[in-house]
Amino acid sequence: MSDQTRDQLFYENQSKELREKYQKAKEGSSTSEHNPKRDKAQKVLMLIMVLYSIILVTFVLLLYWVRDFRYFCFNVLNDFNDQGHYIGAFYIGAIGLWFVLTGFNVVLYDILAGFLIHPFWFALFTVSLAKFLAKYIGFLIGRYGIRGFIYTAMNENIYFITCYLATERKPTKVMYLLQFLAIPTIFKTYACGLFRITHWEFIHPTFFGTVIWAGFWVYMGSNLDSLADVLQSGDTSNYVPIWLKGLLFIIVTLIIYYFIRLTNSIYTEIQNDASLADLSHILEKEDEEQEKLLICNEVNDETQIQDESEPIDA
Repeated sequence: MSDQTRDQLFYENQSKELREKYQKAKEGSSTSEHNPKRDKAQKVLMLIMVLYSIILVTFVLLLYWVRDFRYFCFNVLNDFNDQGHYIGAFYIGAIGLWFVLTGFNVVLYDILAGFLIHPFWFALFTVSLAKFLAKYIGFLIGRYGIRGFIYTAMNENIYFITCYLATERKPTKVMYLLQFLAIPTIFKTYACGLFRITHWEFIHPTFFGTVIWAGFWVYMGSNLDSLADVLQSGDTSNYVPIWLKGLLFIIVTLIIYYFIRLTNSIYTEIQNDASLADLSHILEKEDEEQEKLLICNEVNDETQIQDESEPIDA
């Protein structure tokens, strides 16, 4: 069996199972059954997420609360940049790739890269390429490395089921909308590898979102005369215009509203599929009963003909 056929069979079985569990959850029925393998996977996943969250929160707090740590990060990038225009850009891009791959995707990196790498278009190319490659690598790891494990651990979670079915129904739309949600990067990379989408359906929305966001922050960094204020305060929100904050709030609100409507339509679709399946089952039963009745009638007719054809004893 080829890898493509195996993947297709995996997603078909997964989709059927999740649709049944989604319908039961929406109807208030319990979907969980005792499964030692799933329980073990859930415990391992929970431990990994707790440890990862501790590391991530610690890094973010250090970055935004400790001035010396911000200067340390800047000096590391600046030392690489001093090694030469292209070599410095390569190393800065490699650090950006590592940041995204490990989930530490912070806008301060984009600002520092925009300030250090010139001209603006070269900085944008470096940052966008590094981040996109990291996201695609994360997608590949999610699809071919940890898909089975995560599915085992999460196939009873209603949020995971909802996201999976929404992505299956509107893959391109959902992937584009994800780019504008302020959610951890791992949900835009590794998690997407679990869903029933093609490589292309992941690539073009991700590339678009990466270039848009990187372009904004790199442009902010390239127009700074000094990094003193950024490194002193660590607050990058001051560089976002009020009108843009309002626009982002409206966009996020519309995205949430769209997801609610999409999940409701998915439930309606699943109910209709279930009704059609029940109707089909009833029709099949009626056909079977008709076939049995016809067979009985044929047997009776044959018996009657045989009785009529037998000679009558005098």
